[in-house]
Amino acid sequence: MERRVTGPADLSADIVIVGSGMGGAHLSRSLAEAGRDVLVLEAGGRKTRGEYLADFYENPVKGPQAPYPSQDFAPHPTDTDYDAFYDQAGPARFVGAYLRIYGGTSWHWTGFADRLRPEDFKAATLYGRGADWPISYDDLLPYYRQAEERWGVAGDPAHTWGAPRAADDPYPMPPIPASWMDTQIQRQALDQMGLNAAIFSHARNSEVHDGRPPCCGNNTCVPICPIAAKYDASVDMDKAVAAGARIELQALVTHVAVGEDGKVSGLTIRRPDGTTQSVSANTYVLACHAIETPRLLLNSKQETAPNGVANGNDHVGRYLLSQWNVDVWGEVRDPVYPYRGPQQTSGITEYRDGAFRKEYAPFGTSFMNNGWSGNDDATKLSKELIAKGLRGAALVTALDSQIGRHVRLNSSAETLGSPDNRITLSDQLDSAGIPKPRIAFTVDDYTNAGIKVATDVSREVLTRMGAPEVHTNDPYLSNAIIGGTTRMGTDPNTSVVRPDLRSHQHDNLYILGASTHVSCPVNAPSLTIAAMAIRLAEHLGA
Repeated sequence: MERRVTGPADLSADIVIVGSGMGGAHLSRSLAEAGRDVLVLEAGGRKTRGEYLADFYENPVKGPQAPYPSQDFAPHPTDTDYDAFYDQAGPARFVGAYLRIYGGTSWHWTGFADRLRPEDFKAATLYGRGADWPISYDDLLPYYRQAEERWGVAGDPAHTWGAPRAADDPYPMPPIPASWMDTQIQRQALDQMGLNAAIFSHARNSEVHDGRPPCCGNNTCVPICPIAAKYDASVDMDKAVAAGARIELQALVTHVAVGEDGKVSGLTIRRPDGTTQSVSANTYVLACHAIETPRLLLNSKQETAPNGVANGNDHVGRYLLSQWNVDVWGEVRDPVYPYRGPQQTSGITEYRDGAFRKEYAPFGTSFMNNGWSGNDDATKLSKELIAKGLRGAALVTALDSQIGRHVRLNSSAETLGSPDNRITLSDQLDSAGIPKPRIAFTVDDYTNAGIKVATDVSREVLTRMGAPEVHTNDPYLSNAIIGGTTRMGTDPNTSVVRPDLRSHQHDNLYILGASTHVSCPVNAPSLTIAAMAIRLAEHLGA
């Protein structure tokens, strides 16, 4: 039986933050630079970039989790064990990939640096779908700007992906150039279809920024940038520590204690050797991901919180969000030379917002510079050609010809927040002895209608580019987008935290991250997480 927080704490601070990822890093940096006493608890450990690269090279599975081995004392999913890590309640298979390491899941994100659109905050009002956020685009605008300056966002001023920017609000860096493949998709297909492509905004250096080099096109952004041209949250976590924040690594928080007054009175952490310690603070912030935050709250049932912490209304774990993906690929007529540059540099601008959102889900379509990786890769192609008898120079010529014509389009459609899409606790335990997350997820007709339009558009692109055979897979849930589960709102009966991210139930408990988001529309959530962290720091300072 674990020791709970009952006596003097082993560790203490004015503000304790659980998690060192995108939210925790930005929050701790802002608070530490303001002179606040901050302690960060990180369940995982820390390695150098070189050590993670070595793990990647040695791992035969080259998925997003490949460089980051899971640790038994604080496990996270691996590319081959989603069904072992999650207790799948279905019907959709959940494959959310996240990390428990210093810097968090930002180590293997794509690097998309998008603000949400003003319309995304009021989808229910405008389109009759989903729910409105209790905050607006204008509320986050000054914090978006600060986050972009910290990251060093590279973007095309001619296209801002639906998020308005004033003349005095430029991207910090010039855009990452479009790939040759991007230009050929526009010329050979989109021009005839009346559609347009534009360059994405990236948290990826186009020039030297903050001591980090510009992108040189390694094409391994997911799972790891080998030269640190792509931003990850360890950058701001380092700045937080330099400013005076303390961090405890390999400190798995297993229990949140609530006092008779309804306030959080302490945390229990477990070390890799099984020993426990207590942690106390005046203010507690959970920033440990949209899976681990509700898991911790639900696992902290006690007399003063019989349904789990912050869960008096049975809403912790509900409204789980993701995106519904489909890949369309083929071998086009002319060489487009993929496998160079960042993995995604451009995408179709249409279908991301508009009146159609009343009828079907918005979706974003990206042009994948990493060719068929993740579907039929060059290893499979080599075996097929060898089986046909090709050897030596003939094999190399055939590989060059076919690989140079690989085109894959990936589309991601919004899923709506549903109270029945949720995380509960399984009766199965993980390697740390904590109940596994049990995931129930159903994809609604609205989302399926959007992904059907996306598939049809992508198939037409490939056909116009001369692909004799166009392939698609069955739609699947994104392993990169995970949100909801501790939704923000003004009504304590239908949300977990207030618009300022404070728990409705516990005055000294705050929750930060995508778990508080009301929706996960087409633009990526990462910049919004960072902006809300900087905003929360201002609130706590006040």
